[in-house]
Amino acid sequence: MKFITTNDDKKQYSHQSIVKESNCKQIFDLIFENEGISRIEISKKTGLSRATVSMLVDELAEAGLINILGEGDSASSGRKPIMLEINKDRVQIITLSMMQSTFRYTLCDLKGGEIDTFLQSVVYKKGCAKKIWNDIQDKSPHLDAEKLQAVCVAIPAKINNAEKIINFSSVLDIQKNCDLLAELKTIQPKLPLLVGNTSSAYAYAEYKYVYNGKIDDMIFFCIGAGVGAGILMNGRVFNGEIGHMTIDPEGPLCSCGKRGCVESLVSKTVLLREFEMIVRKNRDSHLYKLCDGDGTRIHYGNIRVALENKDPRTIEVAGRLAGKIAYCISNVICMFNPEEIVIGCGIEELGQTFLDMIIQKVEIPGSNGVGSVKNMHIRYSRIESNAEAKGLFRYFLDKLFTVVTETENMIYLWN
Repeated sequence: MKFITTNDDKKQYSHQSIVKESNCKQIFDLIFENEGISRIEISKKTGLSRATVSMLVDELAEAGLINILGEGDSASSGRKPIMLEINKDRVQIITLSMMQSTFRYTLCDLKGGEIDTFLQSVVYKKGCAKKIWNDIQDKSPHLDAEKLQAVCVAIPAKINNAEKIINFSSVLDIQKNCDLLAELKTIQPKLPLLVGNTSSAYAYAEYKYVYNGKIDDMIFFCIGAGVGAGILMNGRVFNGEIGHMTIDPEGPLCSCGKRGCVESLVSKTVLLREFEMIVRKNRDSHLYKLCDGDGTRIHYGNIRVALENKDPRTIEVAGRLAGKIAYCISNVICMFNPEEIVIGCGIEELGQTFLDMIIQKVEIPGSNGVGSVKNMHIRYSRIESNAEAKGLFRYFLDKLFTVVTETENMIYLWN
């Protein structure tokens, strides 16, 4: 299996091999999206001759990328069509989601299915990749090094594309002697390493698995340990560092050195701390009872219950926090005018009541002055679990995975 990246990094190939790669990938993608499709249907959808399709399908089957199944149904009285499917067991792809003091490992098959997955602690220091790889070998029983095709990593950080180093991460505690990207490349040095921002991975997962690629513009707000945005524009996903956009110049000091950044006002840590104060100061609140008076037991689930039960103090604090999130969303809408706004990365556990508060407070300028949003769709993420792995896998499959051409085993940045 070979890989290809942007035009700047591409080796020189003959026109014939480029055309063949394009046709092979087009056929592969159709089989991926249409389980049980036939050669005849592929020919109709691609415009390629039946002879060309048959030849390339046979090559994909010989390479083990697809399975040729039995006969399918046909409305005509002629020869029954032969159905095709992706051979999910032919390829494995490692995805890693780097978090504050842990990483989530997922081993994916060629259909994006989870083969193995686990959460493991990590210290981001020199030599950390060796420990990560040892953990993978110990805890991933189905890992097959012969089938591995790439390592894909989601990092909540701003990455310098030119120098391929991490400029800044307010979430990861990376020690000064640790070149994290170079460390990660050593996990499988003979394979390509795709590195994407966590917000971009979430956004791409939503784009492909919820919208099925049938939307052009969307903003995914990732509100977790950090705050970021995956920005979908004309079908391409970019990272937006909205977490360090100032919305209150007199606000608290942020880890980036500025004051009043979005992240310093509405990250998960800040949200939980604000609700924890209710438990500490209001014994008559419903939230106090849900936590048995212990502020350390606060989590999004019991906050959601308190909101649903219309606990006055919880509603008051939630309204104030929802207003700050809405202020940030309003600014981004003015910049990009997306079709959809999606909010995720765990905050959806606060429930519909909190989302409704945000929606009610989002304001954008219109012909009659500043008003509330009426036609903008704002909702929670619909990816139930491990969205980073899904986004990384699908981006790799769509943008880098090829079957003919060859590229160097480099670090490919998707920032």
